[in-house]
Amino acid sequence: MADVRPLADLQQSDLLERIQERYGTLRKSERIVADFLRNNAGRRLDSSITELGRTLGVSEATISRVSRALGYDGYPDMKLSLAEGARSSRSSFVNLPLEIEDGDSLITISSKLANLLIAGTDGTQRMLDAHRLELAVEALRKARRIIFVGVGGAAAICDEAAHMFMKAGFDATSYRDGYTQTIVAATLKPDDVMVGISHTGTTETVADALLLARGTGATAIAITSSTASDVAKAADVVLTTWSAGQQLVPLHGDFLEGRVSQLFLIDILYVGTLFRVGEQSAKALQATGEALEKHYRHRGKGTPEN
Repeated sequence: MADVRPLADLQQSDLLERIQERYGTLRKSERIVADFLRNNAGRRLDSSITELGRTLGVSEATISRVSRALGYDGYPDMKLSLAEGARSSRSSFVNLPLEIEDGDSLITISSKLANLLIAGTDGTQRMLDAHRLELAVEALRKARRIIFVGVGGAAAICDEAAHMFMKAGFDATSYRDGYTQTIVAATLKPDDVMVGISHTGTTETVADALLLARGTGATAIAITSSTASDVAKAADVVLTTWSAGQQLVPLHGDFLEGRVSQLFLIDILYVGTLFRVGEQSAKALQATGEALEKHYRHRGKGTPEN
């Protein structure tokens, strides 16, 4: 009979050891589940077996087999054990990711953070919809103006996105306060594009701005982890970022993996749009680079890195 113990007794390191011991015997699809568990050790598993299977692109039977291979009676038992383990190993700092514990060394912390970010981009990659990407890139290619809107941590991603597109010759701007977002959205034209970024999809100002933008005939694109959210419903095109279902801790400033996933999607849109525009963007980037080089050389500050 399988050795089934609560994760409060079965330490996180023991779970990782079990995965390591059995990894070589797992099938390719089963390793996807094992990799997910290893990258999210110490985190509550809130998804149903159907939801997890859809996220990972594997069958429910595959998840059940992995659960039993790791010593659990099945997925529900593993899910319960992971929840108990997450409660028992929580850091006293409530504003940190659940995976990180007080006693972790700096190397361990760096490893856990790296796993978080890898899981975010891998999960987002698996959920990419080719048709939606095409619609978004085509709208950006033809856009007269590109407006990025977000608040908090998402606003920083919007700033970076506008900076990238602007250097390539696009009329791109980002706005982070609801007042300005509303004004800009109401004055857009049918050949403009507004991109709203919100990890949870519950940012009211972003949802309202996207709705206003659609009302003017502009294209509204949402980048969010929740396709059922107000932000997603307000958009013409929704690009989904991966989320493990962990509750938001405001002091942490939102999910690390969410931010990286958002930037990952922005980079895809940026590169895809550059290739579609072609020589015009290439010339703009070259002109920007040359102008910046002269600017910094003239002031004796050297050449900027980006």
